[in-house]
Amino acid sequence: NICVEGSKNLDTLLTKVGPGTPAGEYLRRYWHPFMLSSELKDLPLAVRLLGEDLVIFRDRSGRVGLVHRHCAHRGTSLEFGIPQERGIRCCYHGWHFDIDGTILDTPAEPPASRIKSNFAQGAYPVVEMQGLLFAYMGPPEAAPEFPVYDSFEYPQDNRLVAFNMHLPCNWMQ
Repeated sequence: NICVEGSKNLDTLLTKVGPGTPAGEYLRRYWHPFMLSSELKDLPLAVRLLGEDLVIFRDRSGRVGLVHRHCAHRGTSLEFGIPQERGIRCCYHGWHFDIDGTILDTPAEPPASRIKSNFAQGAYPVVEMQGLLFAYMGPPEAAPEFPVYDSFEYPQDNRLVAFNMHLPCNWMQ
């Protein structure tokens, strides 16, 4: 019984995919293609996946990171972060995060500070395959192997062409 948005009896069991929702927790157990590799240039990009505000970036060594949008330190958007040789640096106080969310540097903190060992920036693994970026957003211990689809094995001149289009609808639709 799926009702129209705005209805008093909106059934959200299958339509809401944010963290903690039944559909969201189920969908997070799979690898999802979410962006064309060609769309990711030199600057980080804000993206919204499964109800979460995130930032995708490519560091200067070519690795792709997908982190929570707001810096763990003061909440500044990492969309304005500065890609480094390894990871991304927040533009506000300069905290430096690796692609897995590990804190690499905390400028202005005392040398004995334990922040780097006690905290991390939320992050999700990304795989780049055949011009697509795939993310896994579920529990790390439940991560399945990355699926190798038969279309990945086709010769380059016989492969399907990936494309991106915005569809303003929910997963059920």
